[in-house]
Amino acid sequence: MGTWGEGPFDSDGAEDFLDSLEELTPEARLVVVSRLLRSAAVPLSEWPRDLGDIEVIAAAAVLAVNVAGNDPFDAEQDVTHWLPKPLRSELLTLALRALEEATTPGSPWSRSWTTDQSRADAFDAIVHIRDVIAGEIQQSG
Repeated sequence: MGTWGEGPFDSDGAEDFLDSLEELTPEARLVVVSRLLRSAAVPLSEWPRDLGDIEVIAAAAVLAVNVAGNDPFDAEQDVTHWLPKPLRSELLTLALRALEEATTPGSPWSRSWTTDQSRADAFDAIVHIRDVIAGEIQQSG
């Protein structure tokens, strides 16, 4: 089916990513999310071939949901308490950088929307993720 909505968890790739984390311990989830975001916190042209923008966005959203303690994106799983707290500022900074690369103008993700409204709604979700993560960095720093 692919993508069925504009939220960070509204695609087969994002759901597969969440499914891969579901049975892990919080510490193991944090390792997976950290590795993924570290791989994506470089220019998009340097990303490994197997790194998908959908998974990067979902990983950043998992961080945001854990910081906020609620899930405005309605993941099928309850991801709000998936990661051990507190989350390090360095990881949150990596998430912002990775999210920027994944959604940069001209990226596959940014070109994937078929209507202007879908694109605007998807970018609104990205802005929300960024705002939550940036707010946490400011509070902890």
